[in-house]
Amino acid sequence: MRSIRKWLPTLLIQSLMIILSVLAALAVNKWQEARDRARHAGEARVAFGNEIKANHDLLLSEAHLPLHRVLQTEYAKAAKGESFDTTISFETSVHPPLFRDAAWRSFSTASVMADLPPQLVLAFADIYHSQDSLDKRIEGFLNAQAAPRSDRETPAYQKDVTRAISLFLNDLVPAEERLVKTYTHALERLASRSTLDDAPTK
Repeated sequence: MRSIRKWLPTLLIQSLMIILSVLAALAVNKWQEARDRARHAGEARVAFGNEIKANHDLLLSEAHLPLHRVLQTEYAKAAKGESFDTTISFETSVHPPLFRDAAWRSFSTASVMADLPPQLVLAFADIYHSQDSLDKRIEGFLNAQAAPRSDRETPAYQKDVTRAISLFLNDLVPAEERLVKTYTHALERLASRSTLDDAPTK
């Protein structure tokens, strides 16, 4: 009995130290994990920000939305039979924007998305879906224009294709303008400190 009383305090102290060591190790691991997740989330934010900014600038460059707006105006006149600028045409192609999407392909299925604010994730999904939709719309237009036709030189064909191009541009330009607004909104969110504060802490 005396022997038990002698070593029991030592055993209790040792057990307590082991428990405290385990708890401390768990706390350190959790802190390191949280730090790593925050770092990965920050890297994802930077990657998305750079990619969205590049696509925003691309769409606003002279070869894309500004040109499409001019074409929309001129082809609307032509479709109505009004005089229009004959130097404006699709002779140099419709200039489909070659959007970047590496960040989305890299991070969209990664766990890091769970550490970003939900409003940012939704904005990213909307952006890349809109880009894909725009790509498909332009591809469909180009394929239709490239299809073999035996009546390309007839006045009726010229009239029909002018009307078709005008309708296409009436869809394309608003879609591109909406995408620019979505880009701007997402970039503002990325630059806002509040989106950092809203990020979940797990």
